[in-house]
Amino acid sequence: MEPSTFTPSEHQHVRYNPLHDDWVLVSAHRMGRPWQGQLEKPPQEDIPRHDPKNPLCPGAQRAGGQVMWCWR
Repeated sequence: MEPSTFTPSEHQHVRYNPLHDDWVLVSAHRMGRPWQGQLEKPPQEDIPRHDPKNPLCPGAQRAGGQVMWCWR
């Protein structure tokens, strides 16, 4: 019978954290699990190219009366 070898990337283990003087449980094998999450597309939003109520849009008037200039 072969002696078992310990590979930290496949087994959970504890490591010492000298900054906090504490032992931390490390479960490195969790990263090897297959992804089971659902991927969703972001919702489609109709964003206008110009919003006169937004003071940062080109051509809109800011609170102090200054008009934002347009870049081209």
